[in-house]
Amino acid sequence: MTPVAQTSGTAVTVDGNVVDAAPHASLLDAVRRAGVSLPARTSEGAAEFIWNASCPLLDLVEVDGQLTPVRALAARPAKHGTVVLTRSERIDQAVRARVQRLENRGECALVAEVQGFVAAEAAAAGLVDLEARARWEYPLRSTPPSLLHDPNACIRCQACVQRCNDVQGVGALSFDEEDGVVLDEEKCVRCGQCIHVCPLGRTAAVSLFAEWMGCQRCPYARPLGAMRENDQTRDVWALLRDPQAFVVVQIAPAIRATLGEEYGLEPGALVTGQIYAALRRAGFDRVWDTNFSADLTIMEEGHELIRRIQSGGVLPQITSCSPGWIRFVETFYPSLLPNISSAKSPQQMLGAMAKTYAAQQLNVDPRTMAVVSVMPCTAKKTEAARPEFADAWEYWRGQGRVAEEEHFPDVDIVLTERELAKLLKMAKVDLTTLPAEEADEPLGQYTGAAPIFGRTGGVMVAALRTAYEVLTGEPLPDLELASLGTQEGIKSAVLPVGDLRVKVAVAHGLANARAVCESVAQGGEYADYHFIEIMACPGGCAGGGGQPVPTMVQEVRQRSAALNEDDARCAQRASHQNAAVRRAYEEFLGAPLSDVAHHLLHTTYTDRSAT
Repeated sequence: MTPVAQTSGTAVTVDGNVVDAAPHASLLDAVRRAGVSLPARTSEGAAEFIWNASCPLLDLVEVDGQLTPVRALAARPAKHGTVVLTRSERIDQAVRARVQRLENRGECALVAEVQGFVAAEAAAAGLVDLEARARWEYPLRSTPPSLLHDPNACIRCQACVQRCNDVQGVGALSFDEEDGVVLDEEKCVRCGQCIHVCPLGRTAAVSLFAEWMGCQRCPYARPLGAMRENDQTRDVWALLRDPQAFVVVQIAPAIRATLGEEYGLEPGALVTGQIYAALRRAGFDRVWDTNFSADLTIMEEGHELIRRIQSGGVLPQITSCSPGWIRFVETFYPSLLPNISSAKSPQQMLGAMAKTYAAQQLNVDPRTMAVVSVMPCTAKKTEAARPEFADAWEYWRGQGRVAEEEHFPDVDIVLTERELAKLLKMAKVDLTTLPAEEADEPLGQYTGAAPIFGRTGGVMVAALRTAYEVLTGEPLPDLELASLGTQEGIKSAVLPVGDLRVKVAVAHGLANARAVCESVAQGGEYADYHFIEIMACPGGCAGGGGQPVPTMVQEVRQRSAALNEDDARCAQRASHQNAAVRRAYEEFLGAPLSDVAHHLLHTTYTDRSAT
């Protein structure tokens, strides 16, 4: 041991050197006084994505034999006899283990320790035995590719079971005293509402810890709930670094009103232009907007409704945008499948258009194009994986441009809003510092009818704006139809359209959807309606299972108000006024419900009741 200074009563040993710390000095001051350079943080594996200047997980020292974040040294006073090691085998072992946990689980060990407070509260309430929990080795349970349940992390509060059964009325989750939460894969509609109520995923203590330690911008600062989505951020990261891939991205209507929350902004902060900018900086080759295909959906779905009404088709026509709802009706009410609009969801329409129309426009080989969707919805992952959604491949195969074995899907990967926030933080992109930019052509323009797809009643209002004008030649007198956009579970209205009185209804949340389905199936009140909108999640996409945690009624209201604001800002507020959509019809699709549109933009459904 070699002293570097005469001591005056506060001697601190740093890596074997004795330092005379000044009065009121911190341990960080003492380390600096010793002239010691702190070791550089590892950048191996998952650690490369951390951009905290002083990471409490990986930037470590030993203080009197205890592992301590370097960041904490500034707050700890130097005391006589303290021993600090900036390098040791124990530090190396801890860092390796923590990086491995990031790599294997995507989980910060410190955040997991903070979550321990939640588990302790559950134990105090008699919900779980912590000693028994520490010994659990259950296999992970999942409904691929959407949801994941970690029974070893579960505190057995049963909040997810209640949400699934009482709020959604699905019954895919049950509780067993021995096995805990049991997931019925066949019943599960992948809506993700269970995620929002898992206490492990929404602890306020983690937020306080992240703020104290400067971790708010870290991709690993979000606590992992026992219920969570299947994380595909690393898959997208790999795509973005593949020189052979042309990677495009689409963002759903609701995302523009929610992503800001991941950066500390208030719910409902509109950050559309900043999202476009952030996605470009993350490395996407083209940034497109699902709002474009929301307008396209209205052109197809609206004309389908008109055809059904005029030709005596099956009524009521029911919307098809929500994949959780589609899975629900396929499973529980297959007799109503003829009522479901054949129009694909906006996500799937854009995927098909990206790899046909846009690929032609850009002179890009569709086999090299990867479409990434950013959605407020965990069920969208399952929707994109449906085998029938490979219509762009079918289109090119029919023209002899691709071979049978060169099969590719219309949408390659779906990220939730939470996963996008993680991806941007992995790329060290701070949304709040970016200027607003525009989406790319040819799939970037939208009208005011598109953003309201992200809240309950929005699809209905958007469809009526166009259908009314097509049928009467006049714009809809009341563009807002505000009564259809409230948070009431089931809403209805009668709209005079020429000599016809069009009866419409809106339901959100699957328990409400079940009530409407029962009515239609049994010839009840809603059986003689013309058009019904159903969204799987309470509040619509603004309350989707892939949205920020927590998502409560107040957040849904604020986000919905922002989407209405985006609608009101648009110069054109009806889908048929979208110049880019009109151009797509002129140059490629021909007309709504044309043969090309039928093959690329429409689909069929599956009776899952026997599975």
